[in-house]
Amino acid sequence: MRNIPALTWREINATFFSPLAYVVLTLYLFFSGFFFYLILDASRQATMTGLMGILTFLFLVSIPLLTMRLMSEEYRSGTIESLMTAPITDAEVILGKYFGSMIFFIFMLLPTLLYVVILKRFGNPDLGPIFASYLGLLLMGAMFIALGLFCSTLTRNQIVAGVLGIVSLLIIWVLGAVGERMTGDFAPIVRYIGTQQHVQSFSSGRIAFRDAFYFLSFAAFWLFLSVRVLESKRWR
Repeated sequence: MRNIPALTWREINATFFSPLAYVVLTLYLFFSGFFFYLILDASRQATMTGLMGILTFLFLVSIPLLTMRLMSEEYRSGTIESLMTAPITDAEVILGKYFGSMIFFIFMLLPTLLYVVILKRFGNPDLGPIFASYLGLLLMGAMFIALGLFCSTLTRNQIVAGVLGIVSLLIIWVLGAVGERMTGDFAPIVRYIGTQQHVQSFSSGRIAFRDAFYFLSFAAFWLFLSVRVLESKRWR
């Protein structure tokens, strides 16, 4: 695993010099700021509960757009060949891509802390639920990035990878609502797989091990599958 820092730095350079990354970042910050203003103006309350729901929905689109190039671009440009022949493992390649994307994701989240400063300046917000929500966003981003990376390992076409990522995230997003309307033995399983209820617990200020385990375990699952897909391509 000694090659992971170098691969992570390589991915950070690729992301921060990508025009698409800045387009996604700009649109994400614009819409988050716009909805922050609308929600604050309508509620007149020093809270970010409503905004957290908006931020999570924006992730359903923005994260797949960021991750769609991770492996697809390597396939398309042919640089995957140099990675395959270098003295590095498939797991190191995947983790380097993953950690580089996580760093950019954190970079996306940091400007939204300005909203907390604004609320603190003009009101008296309860910081506990706010920072619990940010922890939930961070864990959710970790899972979403892992899923987006997996979709990118499946195809050399970035658009296809992006669409696969968005559709996959939308499916697991709505599963929670579907599970709430289901009855029978499978209803709890469907509810657990759905993302919504796990995000909502953080938004309410509760940091539950069960919900943290959900995001981390699914992130590990998608990373494992990504490694397996890359291994299968190595031996073709």
